[in-house]
Amino acid sequence: MEAAARQVLVAAGLGAILGAAAWFSDQLGWPLELAVPANTIGAWLAVAFIAGATGRTALLGTVRGLVALLAAVAAYYLLIGALGQGIRSTGATHAATVWGLVALVAGPALGAAGATWRHGRGLPRAISVALLSAALVAEGVAFGAPRWAHWDRLDVDPGAILLAGEAAIGLALPVVLLDRGERLRGYVALAAMTLIGLVAIGPVVDFVRGLADRF
Repeated sequence: MEAAARQVLVAAGLGAILGAAAWFSDQLGWPLELAVPANTIGAWLAVAFIAGATGRTALLGTVRGLVALLAAVAAYYLLIGALGQGIRSTGATHAATVWGLVALVAGPALGAAGATWRHGRGLPRAISVALLSAALVAEGVAFGAPRWAHWDRLDVDPGAILLAGEAAIGLALPVVLLDRGERLRGYVALAAMTLIGLVAIGPVVDFVRGLADRF
């Protein structure tokens, strides 16, 4: 029990670091905030995946993913509430509740994926990596593609380069994280999940942000 408790505390610490980094990124302003890309969807899901992958069991990995994202939300909005000003500060509790509900879904899902990658074999392992990969590719393409069409403006829109890099990392993950015999299945799953993600990510993000921004 003590070892499990320590693992959960480590996940909470990892999440708190993510939340603090996301808050710090906000303070830098555009475009310096790109140097600390902790506010991307991919970064948050990757932390949940890593937290899950470092769990000693699949169940503990799922719990660690949940704890990491809840801690990240808590740290981010505690800093906004304590140090922020204006409407973002006064609405921090409401926004934290909304994003905390998102963390209740995304944290266990990516934590379980990370744990399955570490402890699983074959198709489940390939699908688990594809889940994180698809999230990175979908975010990069959905929000980056309209900006990539204007390469002459990259000097004033460096965020497009960040999104391209995120998509590239997503495409590379199956090669890096999967064994040779698992990679084909990983890329098939990645293609299917990315199609779903490209359709869903924009409306879902807009919906959640709309809920979170109601003060």
